[in-house]
Amino acid sequence: MKGIKAMESNQGPLANKILFSDIDGTCMHDPKVDAGRSLTAGNVLLTTPPSTSGRVGVISSATIDMVAAYRKQGLKFVVVTGARLSTLLMRLPYLPYADALVCENGGRIFYPGSSLETACPLTEDLEWRTAQGAAGPAQQDATAPEARQGILWEYYRQLKSEGWPLDANGYTTSFRMTVKGKSQEQLQAAISAAPKELQSTFNLGHADFYPASSGKVGAARHLIQRFGTSFDLATFMCDDDNDLDLAAVVAKAFLPTHTSESVKRAIAARPEHFVLASKQGTEATEEMLVKVGQYYQGGLT
Repeated sequence: MKGIKAMESNQGPLANKILFSDIDGTCMHDPKVDAGRSLTAGNVLLTTPPSTSGRVGVISSATIDMVAAYRKQGLKFVVVTGARLSTLLMRLPYLPYADALVCENGGRIFYPGSSLETACPLTEDLEWRTAQGAAGPAQQDATAPEARQGILWEYYRQLKSEGWPLDANGYTTSFRMTVKGKSQEQLQAAISAAPKELQSTFNLGHADFYPASSGKVGAARHLIQRFGTSFDLATFMCDDDNDLDLAAVVAKAFLPTHTSESVKRAIAARPEHFVLASKQGTEATEEMLVKVGQYYQGGLT
């Protein structure tokens, strides 16, 4: 299978180390934040097309180069995002080469390489997807959410009947609930009423629902076992509420940015566990990647 051999390389000073990274607010940023940035020679900014929700991201070529340099030293790099599958696929040409790509809060996992000569070769971890029974069978991805099987979609239909504004466009193992116009009490009631087979987190000001068997921690644990490493050797570059569970179990968390109150509380509770950027936008990402290298080399505790 093309690409798998490179993915499973375990040589170099960073062998057995693994860096997880979110996308928006982490390795990619709002172009407005980087407006007017003075770039060093050879560093350019790449801007993505708008996602399904209209978000545009910008990433620096230095970010891509730094990840590539770490991977040559044996580091495993994994993208882990709450973004819908369609957004992940659209942003692939702009992301650093990754040993695995996780989307929809852990519901889908893909590896580089394919048995076919496709333009963007990827292979899904079908064993993992099958394990997400609450989302129903993978064969129904093209089916409208209103007709999908699985506890996740049953709850989707229930919430929709109650008048909640929902977004399942491009999602396959998750859906998003817009909280605008609803009270905190109503929101908590909807979360509490969710079946035990589901869990929810906040991301970009919305509530995401997905199988309890997935989640970023669940997907990360699956990949750590696959790569033969451990959470003690793992780091996470992150920024938002839906990253906190995974941030709590890795050895160190690196935050290019943070805005939510829940993240601020987590930092206050464990200041030694989080490394905060002093810069903004893509410069902050580059700063955090330097810190990741320093951490693994023993120069950052």
